[in-house]
Amino acid sequence: MTINQFVIERFHLAFRAGLINRFGEIPTASKLAIEFNLRNFQSNPISRESARKWINGQSMPETARLKALIGWLNLDAAFIYSTTITEKASIPVAIDSQKNMAKVEAYERRKIEGLAQAALNFVSPLTAVLNTEGIIILVNSAWRSAAMLYPKLKGGSLGCEGVNYLAVCEKAMGLGSEEANKVASFIRAVIAEHSKTFTSKYPCHSNGDKRWFEVKVSAYKHLDDVCCVVTHMPITEATFKKKKLIGQPLRK
Repeated sequence: MTINQFVIERFHLAFRAGLINRFGEIPTASKLAIEFNLRNFQSNPISRESARKWINGQSMPETARLKALIGWLNLDAAFIYSTTITEKASIPVAIDSQKNMAKVEAYERRKIEGLAQAALNFVSPLTAVLNTEGIIILVNSAWRSAAMLYPKLKGGSLGCEGVNYLAVCEKAMGLGSEEANKVASFIRAVIAEHSKTFTSKYPCHSNGDKRWFEVKVSAYKHLDDVCCVVTHMPITEATFKKKKLIGQPLRK
């Protein structure tokens, strides 16, 4: 990695953090261009394409615009520029302070977490990762969308990160509680034994729509950490076909 590439990466990290601090989120390229141009009318205005490249880490602004961004977003200029190339290939960049090293390590962790989240979102079944206490630590976009639409989960607040999914399943009442309790028992068994995988098929009908899912609970271990993975795979179409073939009613 060259100095220029590393500086761009560091700018990208600092820039996105600054945007989140300013806007509470990463704004669209159009919004960023408008906001920047309103505050820097004396400099050359930026285009939406330039803003998009800054946001995506494909380029960084020239000196005058960078100075404006540093002042506007309170960016850490020392963090962006304090790098030198070493001769050791195994350590391509030497960081000049412990503080900056911590920032780079945090950046690398965020990159890994981002890749993990992107990979999880690529998986089509509803998927959640739990720790050994049953607390959700990561969900994919399919799980999040379903949780937000399911009334019993209160707009997703009872079904996403930070929630004890094991407790939610154990405390379930009414229609569907039997299956939820079964999932809870699966989770406890997987957490205890670290190796078994459990699957079960169940109906989940709502608002006149008949739907079926297959839940799978399994565990994976990385070094000393053990996590529980819960997936809910839609099997409605296959269930309809099977029940029609054998003449069963479609109530369950």
